[in-house]
Amino acid sequence: MSENEQVNIEQPTKVKKNIFKKIWSGIKKPFGFIKRKSKPAREFMKSGRAGGMILELLLASQFCWWIIDSYTYNKYNAVLIFFISMAFVAIITELCTLILKLLFAGGKRCRGYFIAAFTFVAFTNIAANQLEAVPGALLFSYALALAVDVSGRIIWGFIKTKRFKQVFAYIALALCAAVIGGYAYTYHNDIFGDSRVEFYTSFAPEIQTAQAQGFDAYMQDGPYTVAELSYGPEDDNDIVTDTLDFTIFDQTEAEGLDAITDIFDDYDFTATPVKGQIWYPQGQTNCPVFFIVHGNHDSYVPSYLGYDYLGQSLASHGYVVISVDENIINATGVGNDLRAILLLENMKVIFELNDTEGSAIAGLIDEDTVAIGGHSRGGEMVATAYLFNELDYYPEDGNVTFDYHFNITSIVAIAPVVDQYRPVSHSVEISDVNYLLIHGSNDQDVSSMMGEKQYNNITFTGETDEFYMKSEVYILGANHGQFNTQWGRYDTPGAPAGYLNTHNFLDPEDQQFIASSYIRVFLDTTLGIDNTYEELLSNIDAFRSYLPDTVYITNYEDSNFEQLITFDDTVDIGIDQSVTVSGADTWTIISYDRGYLDECENYVLSVEWEEESAPEITMNFDAVDISSGYISFALADMNETEVEDIEEGFHYTVTLTDINGNTVTVDDPTFIYHTLAVQLWKDDVFFGSYEYKHQMQRVLITPEAFEQAGDFDFSAVTGMTVTTDGTEAGALIIDNLGYNEGAL
Repeated sequence: MSENEQVNIEQPTKVKKNIFKKIWSGIKKPFGFIKRKSKPAREFMKSGRAGGMILELLLASQFCWWIIDSYTYNKYNAVLIFFISMAFVAIITELCTLILKLLFAGGKRCRGYFIAAFTFVAFTNIAANQLEAVPGALLFSYALALAVDVSGRIIWGFIKTKRFKQVFAYIALALCAAVIGGYAYTYHNDIFGDSRVEFYTSFAPEIQTAQAQGFDAYMQDGPYTVAELSYGPEDDNDIVTDTLDFTIFDQTEAEGLDAITDIFDDYDFTATPVKGQIWYPQGQTNCPVFFIVHGNHDSYVPSYLGYDYLGQSLASHGYVVISVDENIINATGVGNDLRAILLLENMKVIFELNDTEGSAIAGLIDEDTVAIGGHSRGGEMVATAYLFNELDYYPEDGNVTFDYHFNITSIVAIAPVVDQYRPVSHSVEISDVNYLLIHGSNDQDVSSMMGEKQYNNITFTGETDEFYMKSEVYILGANHGQFNTQWGRYDTPGAPAGYLNTHNFLDPEDQQFIASSYIRVFLDTTLGIDNTYEELLSNIDAFRSYLPDTVYITNYEDSNFEQLITFDDTVDIGIDQSVTVSGADTWTIISYDRGYLDECENYVLSVEWEEESAPEITMNFDAVDISSGYISFALADMNETEVEDIEEGFHYTVTLTDINGNTVTVDDPTFIYHTLAVQLWKDDVFFGSYEYKHQMQRVLITPEAFEQAGDFDFSAVTGMTVTTDGTEAGALIIDNLGYNEGAL
């Protein structure tokens, strides 16, 4: 190659390099200008590093203090705990800074304190949100830590340099004050977001069903004067009881923060307390009894006293209500199996006192009309207690024998968890017992209706002539804690409470009235006291005017119900050609996740469709007679696209076919809400995000639903078709098609 050719090749290359240099120089120039002009400010900020570290230490210590105070049961002086927290944060931060310096051959101490402050704030925020709205939690936490850091640097810079004519510093300080003040205002106020209850009830259909007569009077306080007794091992109780030795069950070694808790609790399994509170109708004997047990909460809180509203109401109508103190279980962190055994042991002691002449409660209780109930972990536990009541041996250790066999007729579960105890790795499956499940859409502790798994695991064998039922109600605006007056509005106590969105809750009195209404009717009906208002448990429409104005999603099944089609235990989505779907984009069987960590044993038919498709779901079966009864199934909207502001119900039609091929059709036989969109955290409100609640609702169809039935033979129904309004794309799930030959 000649020299001229080589020069010609190199010249374009040099031109390109010069162009890139000019571009890069142009990009750097404004940054260089800013760097030069901001040098005095940056030097000023560097001089205030110590102030930033001090405020970051105080911020991190504040959140650490809340955590430590909770785990030591608020037993110690707040100032002492704060200084311990500050020392702990400082030591951890210094150690982390030292490690970073060794690893990276350098590093500044101030960065370690910033990271510590951000970490403690972010951890509390994310924990409060149950890993929801994480980006918002991180952003808010970073903004707070940065504002505190900058404020500390500026204040310390003023003190150290005596240079008070720093315009940028005052502007930055004002911005930081706005961030910190805004964070504090947000954290300490519950006025954010619109009421989802008001939104959904604004377009609910008007009540068409005749309202039950006299229900308002029924729910007033009863004719009996209510008296109270306390029982427990302490001498100041009205009834002094012996303690139990539960050391054989103490096989759980505390780990992590629970190990710290164990150091500070006062509980000892060698002296397990038999303790609780009794409400009863004064001067009465042979009364039905309802035992109730709280769930997991700070063990220094007397949670068992939080069901006083139930105790007062039920006792005024002739019930004995006994709330059992199981704080030893909360303090030690052992499982729900022991929680169940402690309930049964309390029942044994109470019944022994009931049978003992001269005791304070001699003859008070009718031991043949017994119901048990629980809330949260207690709500799961009562199903386990019913199981253990039927067994002779403890499933985890055959050397431990049971001898209870109480006549338990009914179970109430309020916002329960599930699967936290699984006997020998099996789900708790029980049969031939009445069951009531209550849950709230705004539960910030048990965020889904986990108890539905237990609901589905209760079966009716038909081996006796006894009538059994199970009923559930899902309440928009109800949270976890307001079912217990000791727990209140904040489902996560301590530091995380300030991140919860509690503005769109029901009032505590309304939430407790709903619970009282359902529990009273359930107990009256299933214990054979009074079945006047039994319909509430299967069809809420006749009681809407009496109950607080919100959304109720209900389900019901009884021992007269005959199941026609279910999708459990099969991979044949056509159920032997009994089920066909047309016009759908996809249809298949999916899991209905309600267990712990979404473990599932229940399956449903899922149907998804595109715009303008109007899918049809047809189910065929042998002829059934509903001329004096009904046919029913469960349905839920699964769409999560632009459902937050839909001001109408989920539209669908149901067509029945008889043995002669005749058909009858009804539109929207039961009003179904679209997917409920709720905002559980303040971060949701600020970022416009929602948590979507999909809840199966029972659709009930009687012959009276069809205005013009003609020659249709309701005594020989052979098929049902559900058709959706396919104007927009959507999705649904459907399950549990069945019928009942008798009237509601």
